[in-house]
Amino acid sequence: MQKKMLSGSRKVIRYNGRRISTEFELFYLNVSTDKLMEPLIHKHRYISLLNTSMKCKHKYVFLLVLIHSATYKFDERHVIRNTFGSISKFDNKHIEYVFVLGQTMNDTQQKEIEQEGVKYRDIIQGNFIDSYRNLTYKRVFSLFWVNRFCNNVTYVIKIDDDITINIPFLIPYLSNKLNKTKVLECLYLIGIKPYRKPRNKWYTTLSEYPFATFPPYCAGPSSIMSADVIREMYEATTLVPFFWLEDVYGGGFLPWISRTGIVHPKCYIKELQASLKDTPCHLFYINDIKNASHPYIMWKTIENYTQNLLCKCK
Repeated sequence: MQKKMLSGSRKVIRYNGRRISTEFELFYLNVSTDKLMEPLIHKHRYISLLNTSMKCKHKYVFLLVLIHSATYKFDERHVIRNTFGSISKFDNKHIEYVFVLGQTMNDTQQKEIEQEGVKYRDIIQGNFIDSYRNLTYKRVFSLFWVNRFCNNVTYVIKIDDDITINIPFLIPYLSNKLNKTKVLECLYLIGIKPYRKPRNKWYTTLSEYPFATFPPYCAGPSSIMSADVIREMYEATTLVPFFWLEDVYGGGFLPWISRTGIVHPKCYIKELQASLKDTPCHLFYINDIKNASHPYIMWKTIENYTQNLLCKCK
């Protein structure tokens, strides 16, 4: 993999019509081995503290939905289970849902999570502290888990727990794809610069990332991936140093190093609040103002709409 990558390295290329610098690629492909020794990211020494390994066993899974959720977000997980997460089959296509969590130091909260896991059998929990700065560990843990326990899947979707999926629109969309490999679709960003002010939430030091712009990457809330892309990105984790901005690392560095192109589909994602009275013609909706009732209203709108094949998004 690495020889192939090195031979294709250039300083400036055109990507989806834009000229972008690839200095970061040269940097990462020549990184010292001491930066590739992280036990979880590079050696994949993950332990599933909670597991639901039977999700994909002895069955054909068309779509696996990985929902990245914070340990304390019990209500958000409940909403998902009672809306789109209640659909396990659509158009005769099997769908599985898994909530991805890290560890909590709160013993009471951990007991509640364990009870939740026993009740619903849809939680996996990795051996890392669940925090914003550790989201990259969660991303790689997701890749690890799919490769180990659900490698017979056709598509994988990674979402945050504030996303509503338009299942009646999504399944036909995926089913109609002529090529079901090398699929990576998302809201992608090009030319984004690192934040250099220390007080900023996303402050990135020059030692963490020394270049002026990030590579093109998938914004964090949702991504659609084919099974081969999951495998290739998982392999690429052994070549890329840890970087704490999960969407840049998992949605940018890994696809770039594994030579996976990013596509931003039409009708991909829309703010949920602005869509409650619209025809539901987008694949994903994001609960941007975190209103607890909006996902239920949106899901009812989706359920009641029967003309998905005629959808024209605005």
